[in-house]
Amino acid sequence: MRDVALVILVLAGAVVAFRRPVYGMLIFVGFGIVNPQAFTWGFGQTFPLAQITALATIAGYVLSNEPKRFPHQRETWMLLALWLFYCISTADAVFPDRGWISTEALARFKYVSKILLMIGLSMSILYTKERIQLLMKVIALCIGLFALKGGLWSLATGFQFIVWGPPRTFLHANNSIGLAMAMNVPLLFYLIKVESNVWLRRIMWAMLVLSVPAILGTFSRGAWLGLTAATGLILLKSKYKILIGMAGLIFILLFLPLLTLDVLPERIQSRFDQLVNYEEEASAESRFWNWELCWRVGLASPLTGEGFNYYQKSMYQRFYPEFQERWGTEVVWACHSMWFTIWGEHGIPTFMLWVILLCSCFLSLRKVQRFARLNKDLQWLEHYAWMIQISLVVYCIVGTFLDIAYFDVFYQLVGVVILLKEYMYRVVRSWHAKENELAHVQRRKRTPLVGAV
Repeated sequence: MRDVALVILVLAGAVVAFRRPVYGMLIFVGFGIVNPQAFTWGFGQTFPLAQITALATIAGYVLSNEPKRFPHQRETWMLLALWLFYCISTADAVFPDRGWISTEALARFKYVSKILLMIGLSMSILYTKERIQLLMKVIALCIGLFALKGGLWSLATGFQFIVWGPPRTFLHANNSIGLAMAMNVPLLFYLIKVESNVWLRRIMWAMLVLSVPAILGTFSRGAWLGLTAATGLILLKSKYKILIGMAGLIFILLFLPLLTLDVLPERIQSRFDQLVNYEEEASAESRFWNWELCWRVGLASPLTGEGFNYYQKSMYQRFYPEFQERWGTEVVWACHSMWFTIWGEHGIPTFMLWVILLCSCFLSLRKVQRFARLNKDLQWLEHYAWMIQISLVVYCIVGTFLDIAYFDVFYQLVGVVILLKEYMYRVVRSWHAKENELAHVQRRKRTPLVGAV
């Protein structure tokens, strides 16, 4: 029954996408986060809902009468350059003895290319204030659904079980779903500030509050650090930071002693001890070894790296034989860090471009914030800039310990940064146009009529 309902939903969404590509884009983003096919048990698991929705949206966009806007911002060209660099590293990702492109690298390249294609399409479609707001609501509410489910589950079971994401998806792993919910905390917090619908605001509050037990229930130490960073930055930006800071200090003083008692669940206490004493924990030690491997790979192929998904036993034998002596010859891990992932897979130029893209986003958001303070009607723009900025900080912190360099929500947020800048410049141009029109009217009033007696 679920499979049939999913097929009907997807086909109905495709019709909507073809007629109204704006809603098609929003449906595609929502499907990409929720992954409803993961909750089916039959043929719905392999039903190509993303492809059908994407094709219908693209066809509707091409045939529609809407203006085809493409934002000419520096982050736009950086995304395009990043994709070109991915092309080069993929073309160079060959098996040493066989001489053809790695199928694993090619599959990952197709996956990332589809993400960037749809990000470019969303930037061309969702260019108005209302559409940008709808996009952010879709992202926040879809991730918030997992916070509702995971938070209630954790509280009901006393944190005895791990919170997982939808099966057979990127968000399935506890670390991945924990990252998504931690990045979503600032999105929910600032969307509540600008949301006018009372019931939607209450739903967002429930999602925000339950995000805390949901993230704790993932037992992901990276997600815990992300939640701490998001909460701290939100408090720093608050008008009542002193009062909230004092309340937070009191809470910490009351909370920390509980870690040594039997009040908190044993699994949370154990996970916290591992976070504090990371140098004694095997999982943390293995990350350092993987970072060393990826560092050596990047240095050995500084221009193009070894391509997507180069992780094979032969790579350990070639670049880091000590690894196999320590962890065994059957172990094959990834980099466990987005920074080292880009470094090893694509080389130093791509890594530098990727870091510059992140820095450029922060600079652009800062510029949007300063501009939004000039007019009270643009307050929503400042809130959006703040929430994306904090979300990107969380992404950088958690990504230091996870392979999330190709997380689609990150690229979607980069697209929103570009849309906010584009909207800002349109407002500036409209202001200049009004000033020029006013100046023209004033000049006409001052100019005497020719031939007047």
